[in-house]
Amino acid sequence: MKAQLARWGDSLAVRIPKPAAQKAHIKEGDFLEIEISEGCIELRRISRVPSLRKLIAQITPENRYGEISTALELGKEAVEW
Repeated sequence: MKAQLARWGDSLAVRIPKPAAQKAHIKEGDFLEIEISEGCIELRRISRVPSLRKLIAQITPENRYGEISTALELGKEAVEW
């Protein structure tokens, strides 16, 4: 099965023919993971909710923030470690 790339804004897009989408069990609105290697692009259907392990793996020193205070303590909110 063949498809042609088309421009979509500053990106490229490819239409997935209906028989291919049905065979892969994907539909409009599904999320896809894109894996890239030399001369190859692979698409994999993923669930909408990533696993906690995957989310934690994305934490880096650059995107990790310290604690913030949103209001004064009113009761037993304070926890001392």
